[in-house]
Amino acid sequence: MKALSELAEMVHNTKIKEVELVQQNRNDHSPLNALLRGILDNEFPSDQDAAQKILQVDATDQLYQRLRRKLRRSLLNAVFFFDLPQSDYNERQRAYHESCKNWAAAKILLAKNANYIGIELCHKLLKKAEKFDFTDLVMDITRILRLHYATREGNIKKYELYNDLFKQSEKTWIEENLAEELYMELVLRYVNSQNILEETHSRAIEFYKQIEGSLAQNKSFRLHLCGMLIQQVIHSTKYDWEGMINLCDESIRFFLDKPYKASVPLQIAYHHQLIAYTQLLKFEEGQKAATSCLEYLEPGSFNWFKHQEYYFLLCMNTRQYQHAFEIFKETTTHRRVQFLSPAAAEVWKIYEAYLYFLHSNGEISIPESDSSLSKFRIFRFLNETPIFSKDKKGMYIPILIVQILITLKDKKYNQAIVNIENIDRYCSRYLRQGETFRSNCFIKMLLTIPNSNFHREAVVRKAAKLKKRLEQESNKFVRAEIEIIPYETLWEYVLNSLSNKAYQVRR
Repeated sequence: MKALSELAEMVHNTKIKEVELVQQNRNDHSPLNALLRGILDNEFPSDQDAAQKILQVDATDQLYQRLRRKLRRSLLNAVFFFDLPQSDYNERQRAYHESCKNWAAAKILLAKNANYIGIELCHKLLKKAEKFDFTDLVMDITRILRLHYATREGNIKKYELYNDLFKQSEKTWIEENLAEELYMELVLRYVNSQNILEETHSRAIEFYKQIEGSLAQNKSFRLHLCGMLIQQVIHSTKYDWEGMINLCDESIRFFLDKPYKASVPLQIAYHHQLIAYTQLLKFEEGQKAATSCLEYLEPGSFNWFKHQEYYFLLCMNTRQYQHAFEIFKETTTHRRVQFLSPAAAEVWKIYEAYLYFLHSNGEISIPESDSSLSKFRIFRFLNETPIFSKDKKGMYIPILIVQILITLKDKKYNQAIVNIENIDRYCSRYLRQGETFRSNCFIKMLLTIPNSNFHREAVVRKAAKLKKRLEQESNKFVRAEIEIIPYETLWEYVLNSLSNKAYQVRR
């Protein structure tokens, strides 16, 4: 049902030209339109619900299955009639969709021996494919053209022209695929984990050396995009944020020189500048990068949601909490939030917990009519984060910490003791040196709280050395994904939740 829902929503929200293949009239009470409207209005959580309500049969019934197939065919046919110039697609995306559609038409015509119109279409397509760096299309089109001029017209000059173009595009295509493969090798391990492996930096340097020569000789869009992504891994794994900013500046200049608007690499470059400025705690510069990035993003896309994460983290790390809450609301109420992967959805559950904590400390102002955070419950939150609860060196850390913060703020000291004792074993087992060292320090600082009977001055004394070690590491291993709020700031909230009155622990 999710795939059909996504297809229906996309067709519904994209302008259709020339012919309407799917009825969207609310006065039309046919089963086909009832299924479409129900999907768009989120009335059917499953196929079983749709089948029962519309046809009073089970989802496995042939009558419902035929109806479902008919709607799917109609929606897929409508894809070919998207009015791309009037949609939210950028210039290169529109060119690619139009080129793919015309290339399909050219191949069908050539298969039917309509060679004049077929070859004419190929020539027009080739100009557009070369302009927009569609290497795969250039390769396919020149292969057809060299075949035509060799076997049908016997034109040696044109055969050699298109044969050379084919070989050049094939070489570029191979280089692009290698760069893309190397980048995927670097990132595939991090889809469901925020933990960076120690060998990633050296592997990224090794991979970049394999394509460095190609990058110097070839101006290919996809090649330089993957090259930029690999270099970003090199800088991020060594926390070289100034180097990241300089790399992104170079990439922005390269892609702005293209004869078209290179939206994807530009938004990636601005996005990584946002990450770098977040690490450097530079809100104004980060906000400029974030605003520039949004110009190249389609709201509701995968990259838009990812960008919103880091824009949120910039605000949280620089104490712009009200702004962070506004970003949270904009993101979690977007109609496409339901299509996020489970891991991506869990991230926003964790952010909600931290916003709830800040709101309880009076840091965020929310109208009485807004129930965004009033429904938060800590035990439900723990059940809603099963993926990252297994990510022992990554996003499990902020999950553990926010539990303690909330119980301390609510003066539930016995529950805080249980949480802190549970975190003790975890800390010694999973968090030692490297990128989790700051988390190790902060958790050990939390461990001083029950040992000091929740007495503020005693906690300050016992945690002093650990706090100093934490601050010494502030320029080395700060990860905004893990430290949603910097530990130094969280420690201020912890101390403010305590008093100079000892609490007698009840066992």
